[in-house]
Amino acid sequence: MNRWFWLIGILLLSLRTMAQDEVVNYSISGTVPAGVTSVFLHTLRNEPIDTAQVENGRFQFSGALRLNTFVTLVDNGTDLPVNMIIDGTPIEVNMERSVMKGSKLNERLNKADRQITDLTIDYMQDQMEYAQVGQGQVELRDSLRRVMNASYNKVVVEMKNVIRANSDNVIPALYLSQIYNTLTFDELKEYLNEDHAYTAHPLCVGAWRMLNHHEKTNIGTRFTDLIEADTAGVSHRLSEYVGKGNYVLIDFWASWCAPCMLEMDNVKAVYQKYHEKGFEIVGLSFDRGRQSWINAIINHKLNWIHLSDLKYWNSEASIVYGISSIPANILLDGNGIIIATD
Repeated sequence: MNRWFWLIGILLLSLRTMAQDEVVNYSISGTVPAGVTSVFLHTLRNEPIDTAQVENGRFQFSGALRLNTFVTLVDNGTDLPVNMIIDGTPIEVNMERSVMKGSKLNERLNKADRQITDLTIDYMQDQMEYAQVGQGQVELRDSLRRVMNASYNKVVVEMKNVIRANSDNVIPALYLSQIYNTLTFDELKEYLNEDHAYTAHPLCVGAWRMLNHHEKTNIGTRFTDLIEADTAGVSHRLSEYVGKGNYVLIDFWASWCAPCMLEMDNVKAVYQKYHEKGFEIVGLSFDRGRQSWINAIINHKLNWIHLSDLKYWNSEASIVYGISSIPANILLDGNGIIIATD
């Protein structure tokens, strides 16, 4: 039943997102530093939208995109992009200074982006210094690691500040998409308050999935049931193995996942040590090829319960538990209550 509540929530989110499907015209123009010949308009995933040639130090883009789409500009003379929101308002950009003028929304985004970019550059410089120190210089590496982590935390804190200060617009969607994996359950609940204007933006899908993951894997929560097939193709409920008095480790894995397979020796050792004392493992695979899944089980002698619907990241296990990366696991007590994760 919990799964259906979550799916209904996603459906409602999709319906709200449809309101953002309006297509609007855009006009983006600006100036570039001397020597720059081309400017590129991309999606945030670096997918090309258009290219403009520079004439007399200026460039121009025009076209149509969905309302509130985030795009980025970069020229062939600098590594610093300029992010913007397509909102139907003409935009003027100074690429040399990474300064944008347009709607109040875009000017607000630009101010936040430049502050975060400055902090990100500091972090990248600290990261480079850390990477250049040899493994044998333990004390120096530890010191530089602390500096690097502090720099990264400043970036995250500033993004959180921007998210909290812009609940009435879509700007937070950009930063939430970058840091949701670092957020606590309580932070995700705060930021994904459905009264906020940005929570239906497509960039928030990952954060919603992470929130679902936390809700389904919180310590003290009862497991959520699901149905998948064993290696013989016979369907089973997870509840056939969980909540029956034994400790159960639900192991999310796949034969194609190198870190998962590297971890299997440790999983096997724990199984061999505790199985006779009432410990069980249920492997929920994110495989998509039946034979590769079975071969991994046989070749690595993974002698516990295995289930999969062979749907890769669209598997029942991924949807129900909000798993977005593997290996992952959940440890359940004899009553099917989660007592530890990962």
